[in-house]
Parts: sequence; C-alpha cells; structure tokens
Amino acid sequence: MRLHVLTLLSCLAVPGPAAPVQDPLPARLEEARKAADPARALALAEALNEQVEPIHVESLFLLASAYARLGNRPKAYEWLQRAVDAGFWDVDAIREGEAFKAFRGEPRLKALARQAWAKGYLSMLERKERAAFQKPERILASLAFRPGERVADVGAGSGYFTVPVARAVGPTGSVLAVDILQDMLDYVERRAQAEQLTNIKLLRSRADDPMLPAAGADTILLVDVLHYVKERTPFAVKLKAGLAPGGRIVVIDYIPKPMSERPWGPSVDQQFSRDTMDREMAAAGLKRVQAFDYLPEQWFAVYGAE
Repeated sequence: MRLHVLTLLSCLAVPGPAAPVQDPLPARLEEARKAADPARALALAEALNEQVEPIHVESLFLLASAYARLGNRPKAYEWLQRAVDAGFWDVDAIREGEAFKAFRGEPRLKALARQAWAKGYLSMLERKERAAFQKPERILASLAFRPGERVADVGAGSGYFTVPVARAVGPTGSVLAVDILQDMLDYVERRAQAEQLTNIKLLRSRADDPMLPAAGADTILLVDVLHYVKERTPFAVKLKAGLAPGGRIVVIDYIPKPMSERPWGPSVDQQFSRDTMDREMAAAGLKRVQAFDYLPEQWFAVYGAE
C-alpha cells in the first residue's frame, strides 16, 4: 500500500520554488480569460485537461486500490466508481489486479469492470484518428440522405454515424440506433439529448438478429459491424426483411490485411473482402448496386433487393 500512496503523492505533488515551471498553462489560461480571448482560452483549457485528466483518473483508481488493500469495501467501491465515472477503463486492473483479489466474484466489482470496458470501447469508437481513415463527412455526402428518410444504424455503438445521419434526415425522418449492448444505447440516448435530437430511437438487438421492424427502413447502415457476425447470410436475410421497398443496405468494413501491415482493427480471421460480401448478400437475395473506393483501409458497398 505504501507504494500506491507514494505514487499517488508523486502524481499530486506541486512543484516548489526550487523547480519553477516556466509559463504554466493555468497562468496562461487566466491571462487569456482576462483578455477576453475565448478561442485561446479554450485551446489552453483543452491542453491543460490533457495533462491533468490522466493523473486525476489514475489517482482515483490508486485511492480505490489503497482502500481495497485495507479491506475497506465501502470506500474502495466508492473511489472505484468515481474512477470509472471519470474515465478509467483498464478492465484487467479491476478484474485481475492484486488490490481487488478479495473482491473477485462480487457483483459490484463485475458491474464496475463492465462499466470500465464500456468506457474503453466508447473511447476507441470516438478516437480522433478514426475520421482520418473513415472520412465520415465524405461517406455522408456519398449516401446523400434525404429529409424524411428512415434509417436503421445497426451496430450504432457510440452514435458516431447515428447523430450526423439524424441531422441529415431532419425532424421528419428518423434514425433507429440498434445495438446488442445496453451501455451503447444509453450513451446514444444521452448524446441525442445533449444534441437536442428527437428523431433518434433505440433498439436492443441480438448478436444473430438485428430485430428490425418489418419493411421499416429506407436505409440500413452497417459500419464496422459485420466482421463481428459469425453467420452473415442468415443475418442478411433478416436485414432484408427490415428493408422498405426500394431501400438500400450500406456496408463498410475492413479490407483484409495481415496484422503486420495493420496492427489494429479486426483480427485476420474476422476480416472479409467485398467479393465475399457480394456472394453472401446474393445468397440472401441482395445485389450490390453501388461501390466507393476512396477509403484507404475499408471497402464501402451498397446493396439492394434483387
């Protein structure tokens, strides 16, 4: 425990006069605020947060660990909850960490580990690098959603596409955010409320069934989803049942590459080509009607009923 406390103190230590910090961000932020320069103040505040937030989150977890080692369950869980709420997502540290060894198997620890996993997954979905290889604005332009269109975003995740599509179809249209994880749907709901979007609906589905309303979608969107589906043709049959007459199914997934070439994204055994998708869709009574080749890491195809 002494090591945890010393580590925590070192994280929270404030430099003394013997080691002054030149041009500290808080002072520069205060100067920008006094100068009524909100743009500069915002940039400085973001830079300060990038420095402080990781230390803050780690300190919360260290406090939880210290209380756990002391056997103080109420305090350990209190601080662990605060750590997870603040963004701590190291699931292994919670499930397998020595500090929480005596807590393993307890429902509350399992629930907090699940929350931490969801935080990490959401962080991955919203990472800044995603826009560079996925080009969401260009995808939206290519799909040219119409006001009043009914869209099902299957595997909506964090709502990365749900929210901009909801704006594109407008108040007369709708987006059904579909996901197998309630954590994701809860996040999308909060995001829709924050964005004041009232045309987003939520649907909890199953891994093998999108559970879409019959003929209820003009567009079904699946971005980074089908590599998780084990039996894609039966899944496609169910997608087709949810498609309105004249509707389209949009699929974006990863171009197959070895991990040595792309050490992120789905594993090699999950990856599949557009040609494979064409064959599986054809077996479900769907044909490719459009394709786009501008994404560097992914293929992008549109299917319609034959």
